Amino acid sequence: MNEKLTFWCWGTCCQMRGGAALLSFALLALSAFAGQRVVVSQMPEPVRALAEVETNVVFSTGAATDNKWTLTIERDAATSNSVEVVFGCDANEDGVLGIEEGELSIGWDCGEWFWRDRCSNAACRVEGTAQRLDMTLYLNRDRSAKSLESSVFPPVVSPICFNPDWNLARVVSRGAETIRVESKISINALTLRIR
Repeated sequence: MNEKLTFWCWGTCCQMRGGAALLSFALLALSAFAGQRVVVSQMPEPVRALAEVETNVVFSTGAATDNKWTLTIERDAATSNSVEVVFGCDANEDGVLGIEEGELSIGWDCGEWFWRDRCSNAACRVEGTAQRLDMTLYLNRDRSAKSLESSVFPPVVSPICFNPDWNLARVVSRGAETIRVESKISINALTLRIR
C-alpha cells in the first residue's frame, strides 16, 4: 500500500514538475514574442485624393427688390463629388466666411441636393440628377422668408432664414483639386456657376 502511494505521489510530482516546466516555457515564449514589434505593411496610396478647396464670393442680399431673392447654382461636378455654398455675414470683415458666421447652406452631395438652416436647424435633402438648382425665396414685408419656390426642392412655406445683411458666400468643393466659381449678381438675384 505504501509503495503504491509513494509511486502515485512521485508520479504526481513528476507531472506537476513537467506542467510547471511547460508553463514556464510558454510564459518565456510569450514574453519574448511580446517584446517584438509587429510591423504592418504600408497602406496603398489612395486611388483619388479627397481634396477640399474653397473660395469666397462677395455679394449683397440687401438690394433684393419685389420681396424676393433668387438664387441659381449650376454645377459641373461628378455625382460622387460635393459642393456646398454657405451664406452669411462677414462680421469681422476679414473677407472669409468663418464657420460661426455661416447661416444657410445649400449644395450637392453624392447625388442629392440639400439645404440646411443653421438658425432654425431645419433641413431638406432631395435625390436627383439636375445640374442646376433654381430657387426663389419670397419675403414678407419685414424681409423674413415667407415661402420657397424651387426647381429641385418641394414647394413649402420655408423655415429657411433670410438675412438682408448677408454679404459673403463660402463655396466649398470636395473631391476636386480645383474650384472655379463664376458669379453673376443682379438686383435681386445671385447666380453661381461652379466648376
